[in-house]
Amino acid sequence: MVVGFKRVWDSSCPLIWDQWVDDNGTTWIIQDLPPEHDEEAIKILVENLCPDETLCSFSKITEDPVSIRSISDFWRGYLAQRMSLACYEVKDGRKKLVALNVCLVQTQGEEVHDIVEGKGFKNLYAALKVIDEKIDAFKYLGMSQVLYALGLVVCREYRGSRLGARILAARKPLSLHHGVKATSTVFTGPASQISATRAGFTTIGTVSMKEFFEHGLNFPDDDNICVKVMVKRFDE
Repeated sequence: MVVGFKRVWDSSCPLIWDQWVDDNGTTWIIQDLPPEHDEEAIKILVENLCPDETLCSFSKITEDPVSIRSISDFWRGYLAQRMSLACYEVKDGRKKLVALNVCLVQTQGEEVHDIVEGKGFKNLYAALKVIDEKIDAFKYLGMSQVLYALGLVVCREYRGSRLGARILAARKPLSLHHGVKATSTVFTGPASQISATRAGFTTIGTVSMKEFFEHGLNFPDDDNICVKVMVKRFDE
């Protein structure tokens, strides 16, 4: 895991980055994910992201208990950096976690020591390494730090409400508060790529499933399914 950046988590936290009331009178809050909700967040990721996200799905993460355990520990480590965003529905006095984005501050050149176990997770992680080797967001942006993300998920029953777009927008105040002036993410599905484009992200490179296949990974030999590395600057 990345350890170069450390956030000061004090009595002022969690900070709220966005808040609104919809036409039904429901309040929505996007804030820092607090430590006491880490396990709930991981449960949401495992149940909602692992079956549906492109790279997880092709890697058959959900069919491999070792991979589920390992990717949960992987996320747990990055949530501990305390830079992840959480979206809550506040209704009838109850606050419910319904979406989140695992975020971290990544520093150029720092060593990453992730523990990766399970056939499926190893396949997924190797794909991320192929992407990193091909596309350098730091070089493109001319920056030494970016807000990176390792999973944006909305609970199934809350999809279609554009919560993902609101969470993407909340990266800006979160980043600027910590002196970070850009964000970079691998967007893997058409819906998330469209959402990111609407949110002002720019595509700086693509990798097809065929390229992963040619690296000996368990992905289809298909040039038409692509993941995109997309960035957004906050200093313009």
